[in-house]
Amino acid sequence: MNERKRKGTSVEHYILSSLRDKGFAVVRAPASGSKRKDPIPDIIAMKNGVILLIEVKSRKEKNKVYVPRSQAEGIINFAKKSGGELLLAVKFPKFLKFIPFSKLRITESGNYVADEEVIEEGLSLEDLVRAVEAKFSKTLDFFI
Repeated sequence: MNERKRKGTSVEHYILSSLRDKGFAVVRAPASGSKRKDPIPDIIAMKNGVILLIEVKSRKEKNKVYVPRSQAEGIINFAKKSGGELLLAVKFPKFLKFIPFSKLRITESGNYVADEEVIEEGLSLEDLVRAVEAKFSKTLDFFI
């Protein structure tokens, strides 16, 4: 396995184990990014009916992150069929952010790009977990 692929895999394993530790059921799709007939995201995470579909990109330097058009269209289609929320996880040496795919910009050639400001606004792992838990937690008012 080349160095770049190994680094991406280690980031996927980190996200997978972190979400598992937070009570998610998680699956890694090791064939993602290949020339499958049915493109799927790198990680599928579920908790109390909330489905997260996560495409992972790792970079050495803080910069824009691109998702090729064919890959993006495939995982967007998968998200529509599954009803899951599609996210781009971007790992730089000092931080990890989760960005809703809907916030990515489409280039003239049809590729998807997360600009630096969109990445900065992304959710940390802890914020992502809190957002998911907020979707199914009930306030005291619910019981009154």
